[in-house]
Amino acid sequence: CRVYNYEPLTQLKNVRANCYGKYIALRGTVVRVSNIKPLCTNLAFVCATCGDVQGVPLPDGKYTLPTKCLVPECRGRSFTADRSSPLTTTVDWQSVKVQELMSEDQREAGRIPRTIECELVQDLVDSCVPGDMVTVTGIVKVASTEEGE
Repeated sequence: CRVYNYEPLTQLKNVRANCYGKYIALRGTVVRVSNIKPLCTNLAFVCATCGDVQGVPLPDGKYTLPTKCLVPECRGRSFTADRSSPLTTTVDWQSVKVQELMSEDQREAGRIPRTIECELVQDLVDSCVPGDMVTVTGIVKVASTEEGE
């Protein structure tokens, strides 16, 4: 389902740790869009011992190996990923950066406007371009930042 006109709108400055896991709506201007990439949602693995294939869901595209083979007689623990299997599924994925809207009375001299990274999947991909004013609704999550990025 898709939710429209969700109230109340949360200001970007109020998106903090207490919003984690909560469904919010915010308004802003798109300042950057990434290229469209595939996001693997389900990946097939082949057991190295017996050749049995099992599909493993990958929440948020996080790579997870199966712990053991599902065949009771085998119980192998070595697997290889099979990207060409029908059990492997991907969806279109895109990242957009949204910048807060600020009226003249809200502007603080010399402060850079806040931005937030949003992930778009499936039909929402390629739905906006830089300069578009958008209302984004979704669940707040924390993306871990790797060292050196």
